[in-house]
Amino acid sequence: MLELRRAVSPVELKIILVNDGSTKGVGVVDRELLLTQLKDVRWLEHPVNKGKGAALRTGVQAANGSLVLFTDVDVPYTVVCMAAVVEGLTEGSDIVLGQRSASYYKRVPRVRVAISKLFRFVLKRILRFVISDTQCGLKGFNAKGGALFLATTVDRFLFDMEFVMLASREQGLRVTTVDARLNEGVTFTRMNMRILVREGFNFLGLLLRSGPRG
Repeated sequence: MLELRRAVSPVELKIILVNDGSTKGVGVVDRELLLTQLKDVRWLEHPVNKGKGAALRTGVQAANGSLVLFTDVDVPYTVVCMAAVVEGLTEGSDIVLGQRSASYYKRVPRVRVAISKLFRFVLKRILRFVISDTQCGLKGFNAKGGALFLATTVDRFLFDMEFVMLASREQGLRVTTVDARLNEGVTFTRMNMRILVREGFNFLGLLLRSGPRG
């Protein structure tokens, strides 16, 4: 985080961590160690797991800065990418979205690649989304984009798609993208098929809400 602080200076960086009901490796001792190692960290908790979308809305609601950047807890993206998001916001974008390029997919398990590319195909060819990579775990926004993010209702993984869908309908909103590149050594866990099936039904619900775009 020290490297990121330097990269975004003079923008002041404050960190909010949201524990979404996890108990493994996040006991009192673990939390206190983290809070002593990192400066200006705010720790928030959900007593039970609510989902990534719900956790991020909790974090965004608690943020009091003019700009917000969010990513996964393991911070898989390079400092250069995260700094590019901040730069885009300081230059006038309301929302900056990370976009995963071909180099990203070279380091991702084949099953994840297949699911991601199928999802992007549906968004681009059927729903006519201008930005098809809605699920990249690196995004940022100003107060205007933040208000739109807090208007999302999906609690789990497809909150990203809902956010981009809302942004695409908002008039006068400036949305830009940055190339999202992984840090060296990032590994991916196996996908939970039960979660995948559940998110499939959520996806169908969002399809009905969005409808094909002209």
